[in-house]
Amino acid sequence: MRALTLSGLALTLLAACGGNVDGKEFRDVGQEQSNFRVTPAAPLETPATLALPQPTPGGENRAEQ
Repeated sequence: MRALTLSGLALTLLAACGGNVDGKEFRDVGQEQSNFRVTPAAPLETPATLALPQPTPGGENRAEQ
């Protein structure tokens, strides 16, 4: 029983190492699929002060100002 289990496990592992599976391997796809590429709009800037403002319950979000 143990030999059967080990041989089944070995066959499964070997099958997982198979060849090309419909192009699903990691590779450079070139310019045609650049829609997930991160491109910064502007260089990052450090603010004048690193202090955080006090929270205001019921106030606006700084991003929405």
